[in-house]
Amino acid sequence: MGIITDLFKEQDVIVERTDRFYKENGTWYIDLPEFLNAGLGTKANLMMVAGADIMLDKLSGNEKEVTLKYSNHPFKDHQDIIKRTSLGYDGEYLNSVGHAPVDGGAYYHAIKMDQPLWLCPVTKYVFDGYYPFNIYLQVIK
Repeated sequence: MGIITDLFKEQDVIVERTDRFYKENGTWYIDLPEFLNAGLGTKANLMMVAGADIMLDKLSGNEKEVTLKYSNHPFKDHQDIIKRTSLGYDGEYLNSVGHAPVDGGAYYHAIKMDQPLWLCPVTKYVFDGYYPFNIYLQVIK
C-alpha cells in the first residue's frame, strides 16, 4: 500500500492483539515468530527503536519483558493511546542501530506517557495492512 493510501485509509477490521516484548542485549523486540516463520523478515525487523524502546522501558518498569494488549479500536481498561503524527522514517538512524532496511514507517505519540516514538512496517503486518491512526494499549504483565 502506498503512502497516500496510508494517510487516509480507515481500518474496517478491528485488530486486537496481545504480544510479548522482550529486551535482549539492551535492545527491545516484539516476539512475532509467525512473522519470521512466514519469511517476511529477520529479527532485525522486529527491533523496537526510536522512542518505542523508551516507551517499553516505561511500560515494563525497566524490566526485560512486558506483555501488551493493543488494538486499533478503544477497549475497556486501555491505559494509553498512541496517536499517529506522520509517516516516514530516518534510514540513517535505523542503519546506525542495526534495524533492518525499511521502505516506510510511522511516527506516533503516546499521550499519557508523553512519549514520541516511531514504528516500523511490521506495524502494518500486525494491523492488517496499514498504520492505524490510534493504537490503544494496556500492560498485561
